[in-house]
Amino acid sequence: MISVPLLYEILYSAIQKQIFSSPSAIKLIVFSFIGISLAYTELKRIYEVMTIFVKLKLNSVDSSLMLYVLMHSPMD
Repeated sequence: MISVPLLYEILYSAIQKQIFSSPSAIKLIVFSFIGISLAYTELKRIYEVMTIFVKLKLNSVDSSLMLYVLMHSPMD
């Protein structure tokens, strides 16, 4: 039976090979979508944290400090 990390590695390398053997226009589109996805994830995280601040009714100084700490802490 194949292990999950090995399967992931095989799929990842196949996708990478396909991307890098594609024309430049396709690469640009793929990397643009990846960038959009990463930006969306980061903005969603900020939105969720700010929603918590609103529920806790924190003032702007406390919110800014807590947001800075949360955004610069390592993700699990």
